[in-house]
Parts: sequence; structure tokens; C-alpha cells
Amino acid sequence: MGKSIISDYANGYNYFCAIFVGIGSLLWGYDSGIFGTAQAQEYFETFFHPSAALLGAIISTYTAGGAIGCLLSWPIGNWTGRKGTLQIGAIVAIIGCSLQTGAQEVGMLIAGRLIAGLAIGIVCFAIPQYQSELAPPEHRGSIVGLHAQFIGTGYAVSNWIGFAVYYAEGEFTYRFPVGLQVLWAVVLLGGTFFLPESPRYLLQKGCHEEAFTVLKKMRRPGNEEMVKREFVQMREQITILSQAPLIGEWDPDWPANLRISAINYYETIMYKSLGIQGATVLALAGVWGIIGPLSNLFCLAFIIDRVKRRTMLIWGSVGLAVDIAIVMAFVAVFGGGPNKIGNAFGIFFLLLFGIIFSISWNSGAPVYCTEIFPTQIRTAGGAVSTFWSFIIQIILAQASPTGLANVGWRYYIFFIVMNVVTAIAVWFWVPETSGKSLEEINELFGDTLMTDHLNAAQTQEKGQEAEVRVEMVNKS
Repeated sequence: MGKSIISDYANGYNYFCAIFVGIGSLLWGYDSGIFGTAQAQEYFETFFHPSAALLGAIISTYTAGGAIGCLLSWPIGNWTGRKGTLQIGAIVAIIGCSLQTGAQEVGMLIAGRLIAGLAIGIVCFAIPQYQSELAPPEHRGSIVGLHAQFIGTGYAVSNWIGFAVYYAEGEFTYRFPVGLQVLWAVVLLGGTFFLPESPRYLLQKGCHEEAFTVLKKMRRPGNEEMVKREFVQMREQITILSQAPLIGEWDPDWPANLRISAINYYETIMYKSLGIQGATVLALAGVWGIIGPLSNLFCLAFIIDRVKRRTMLIWGSVGLAVDIAIVMAFVAVFGGGPNKIGNAFGIFFLLLFGIIFSISWNSGAPVYCTEIFPTQIRTAGGAVSTFWSFIIQIILAQASPTGLANVGWRYYIFFIVMNVVTAIAVWFWVPETSGKSLEEINELFGDTLMTDHLNAAQTQEKGQEAEVRVEMVNKS
């Protein structure tokens, strides 16, 4: 099947809703990045006295909370909808971030990290899911890609705020940057009360009139017939799939998290392995944080809706494998030595890794994950896929400090192998989804497709209303 039968006619309100829920993604990125710089602050070291094991526990507790939150997002999403999930997650985030900010001992800090992770787990798939269910096919990549864009932006903001407070003194260097998390959560909570619910969720719950009203509000005026076509396809597809058995689909998001998480959490350690010290480490962390959203923005503007999903993922994996192999070579030969040129090249290729990742997997994988699940199991599928992503992050958070300390450059071999394996897996098992409606994508996995056709009345006198005829086409 080629281009979707649904034409490109989203309006500005559609984009506004997608951009606003990105505040939740901003919160995720900021919360994930802030402890990468917080652990480098002198106050954090002297106040909490974290050992290597305790530092790993502080970080992995956050991801453990995220894993639990992912599983909770399944019943919460089906019960309260996409918007309700965001509201509950924002409330939990306010509690967790407040505990982190006011922590007086390690136990309170860990509790705050756990609760904050719980919040992120609840909202992390609801955001791209909401964006995907509102977006037209031709621009779904760029709209859902805003999720990754805001995560990267939040991460960059956290890095540069961490660098800025490095020159301050006392508890301000910890409590101010950590406390900013509360701001993002409050803004998200307040704004969600003015957002519409996903029309596909409303259809799933039998609220047909409200779903049509929301869908019409998301489309440009003068496209009433196209709105009807899109609505009928949504409604009939959800009806037929509600009677279909659940099927499993491969989740391409877990290898993405596998590759980037270790660097996000322990990039400062990697820079030190190349002989970098002091404020320069935090400055490089800030550069790492900036190149992500800038590269992702380039991808959203020029790549994601023009290049096939499979092409992005396959070549992204190949590029990452080559790049990390080069980084490994520089660390092995020059790491910690006096050769500044060799160490500089090692840092360059480490930063290049972030660029390649951002224009391939960071943009493509979240979009693909929101596309491949049918409406009635999209929340469950997203919950499971993000759950495994968090589990992998927990493993890396615990293993990376020990791996980098004990085996050094050899630790990178694991990531080279994973990139090669992932490229092969995408080549053989991942179908192409770009340019198709969410309902048409279901057909790729063997589901029955509900295709609507405008009959010959469309060619008659202008102004005469076209009669929509829906016909079931089983292409499985």
C-alpha cells in the first residue's frame, strides 16, 4: 500500500496540543539529566557522601520507579484516558521532585527519585501515544518526534544549569537545579485541563459524537468530507479490532535505550577516562546535551517524514556501531594519556555518537512504537515496551560504573555488537510504516483493514455532498 487515503490537513491547534504535552517529555529529559551533573557538584559529594554503589542505587532507583510506572500506565490509561494519565503522572511528579529537592538524607533522596521515576513511567508513553493519535499520517513523524525533541531539550537544559551552578556555593548548587523539576510538572498539570481527549480513545469508549467533534477541531476548515472519511475509518477499524485477538509485535525502542542510557548517566566518567577534568567535564556534558535536540530538530524538519523508518533505523545502527568502535580505539590508545589530540578526537567521536543517535533512533524509534500497536492494545503495548526500556536502564545504571572501572575500553564492545544485531533485526523483521494511517498500519501485522471509498458522486456537480461507502477489505 502506498500513501494513506487520509490527506494532510492538520491545523495549528493540532500542533499546539502536540507541542504542549511535550512539557512532560521536557520533564523526563530534565529529570534524567540533572543527576548527571548533580553528582559532579562538590555539595552533593560532601552532603550525601555517595559511594560508587550508592550512586548506582540512586540512579537505578529512579529507573526502577519508571519501570513500575510503565506497568501502572496500562490500567491508568485505559481507565482515565490519555489526558487523565498525564494529569496523574504530573501530580506524582510534583511529589517526587519536591522530596528530591528538600532531601536531608540519602533515604529521602532515594524515595524522591523512586516516586519521580514512577511519574515518568506513567507519562512516558502517554505523551507520544497522545501525539500519534492526533496526528495525520503525513506529519505523524514530525509531530510524535516532538517527544524526543523535548526530552533532548530537557536534558540539555539540565546540563547547562548544572554547569552554571558549578560556580556557586553551598546547597544552592544542588537544590535549585533539582527543584526546577517541580516547575515543569506544575505547568503540565495545569495545561492538561485545557486539552482535548484523544479521539481514538473516545471512540474506544463509545463516545462517537465527542470524538468527531475533537477530530474536526484538529483539522483545517473546508475539509469536512476528509474529516468524515478519517472518522469512519477510525470508528470501523476500532470496532473490528475490538473483536480481534491480541498479537505481539517487536519493540524497537529497547535497543535505543540500551545504547544511549549508559552515556547519558555516565558521560562525565567517560570524559574523565579521556583525561578531562574539572569544569570542562560539565561543559562537555552541556555540549552533549545541546547536540541531541539540535540534531533531532534537524531530523524532524528534513528527514523523518521524508525518509523511510527502516532506512533511518538500519543506517543509524550501522553508523553507531562504527562510531563507538572508533571511540573505543581512542580510549584504548590515548585514554588518560598526555596526547591531547588523541583525547580530543575521542571526545569528538563520542559527541558524534549523540548526533547519529538523535537523527536516527532517538527520532524514529518512539514514532515507530506508537504506530505499530492497534488502538485497543496501544496503551498495553506501550506500557510493556517502555517497561523493558527502563529495566535495561536499571541494568546499565548498575553495570556501567563497574564495567568502565574494571574493563575500561573493552566495555564498549558490548554496544558495538548490539548495534550490529539491531541493524540485522530491523532488516529482517521490521515492516515499513511511514505515510500510512494508524489503521492502515494494522494491516501490516495481519489485521483486517477498513477502507473507505468515495463513490462516483464526488465527480458530480460541485457542492453536492459525497456519499461515503465503507467496505471491509481483508488483506491478511
